[in-house]
This record gives sequence, C-alpha cells and structure tokens, in this order.
Amino acid sequence: MISNELMEKYQVLKVWRILRKEETIIAGFAPGYICECANGKWLAVSTDPSWEESEVLVLNTRGTATKRMKERGHYTRTYQIYP
Repeated sequence: MISNELMEKYQVLKVWRILRKEETIIAGFAPGYICECANGKWLAVSTDPSWEESEVLVLNTRGTATKRMKERGHYTRTYQIYP
C-alpha cells in the first residue's frame, strides 16, 4: 500500500491502483500506484513483491505515469482507490 508519509509529502489528491503479474507470491500480483498531486504533478509508485514502495517517479502527466508503469510490467487498467 502507498504510505501516509508519501501521500503527505507530495500532497496526493487521488490514487489509482495498477497491477503487475508476479508469480513469486501467492496473490499472483504486485500492485503499483498512480497518484495525482495537488501541484499538478503525477506520481508513479512501483512496489516490490513484498508490496513495499521500491520506486517513486514524479512525472508531468497521467499518460506519462501510465506509460512508465507499463514499461515496468504493469497492466494499463487502473482502479481508483482514494478518495
């Protein structure tokens, strides 16, 4: 899950979850997150198989954030989880 510290640091307004197939864990997937920030920037947060944050990218548009997540093996379908 995305941490509260990260949400406060970047003033996150909305969060979407995006999934990546991960065969090394029982659940079968590892989530990533695309976040809209108050300053108009977007975050692409990739997670490791233990579901901890492993990489945070600050980007200009949602399309760029989705593209970066797709390059890291995530699917393009997103699910809004916050608010």
